[in-house]
Amino acid sequence: MYAAELNKISVYENAPVSDIWERTSKSRNPLLYNETLYQYISALVRKHSGSNKIKHLRSWWGLLEHGQKLQPHTHTYSLQQRTVSGVVYEQGDPCCLFIKNVGCEPITYATGKGKVLLFSANAEHSTEVYSGNTLRRCVGFDFAIEDQRSCFCVPDQICIRCVHYKFDKLGLQILAHSPAEKERYLRQNMNELLTAGLFKDKPISLNIDKNKYFMV
Repeated sequence: MYAAELNKISVYENAPVSDIWERTSKSRNPLLYNETLYQYISALVRKHSGSNKIKHLRSWWGLLEHGQKLQPHTHTYSLQQRTVSGVVYEQGDPCCLFIKNVGCEPITYATGKGKVLLFSANAEHSTEVYSGNTLRRCVGFDFAIEDQRSCFCVPDQICIRCVHYKFDKLGLQILAHSPAEKERYLRQNMNELLTAGLFKDKPISLNIDKNKYFMV
């Protein structure tokens, strides 16, 4: 039941996006600069997660021109809390978004102005090649659910949902000049590491020698 809740995908329509580009296109974390849209998205995240204890982590503008596509990726943070990702579309022709939850096949969603999709930050997501002629604009965002854990692993276990904050326990050294640089490394490389097959939807027991990992 818990895994099913983490894999939940919610779709909503008619978000108030009429003036967000003009007001926030040059802003970092644009949701924080449009109170109407921020409150709307926050209400949806609360509904999606079943929690009132949510925290905005970051938001950003995503642009696609004709012939471009969004490559498969996930969003990871060094947090024990559950994280929810989402996107709200402000402009553009239809372009399919693919969302692949842990241990599941990808699901295809059509996009359109005012549509909002919410899903697990652990879910791999990408788009098809954009064939539209109008610049596709959307705001992506991540929220932490502060009273929910990312998984039910105990301290000596690790899984795809908690690896982002237990990464050091794998015995993999990351040479970085700062915590921010290390975080960027995790975001850029975690999906590739997980795709190698070490982690599935179930946890594994920890051991310095990854050949001795076993499913529990």
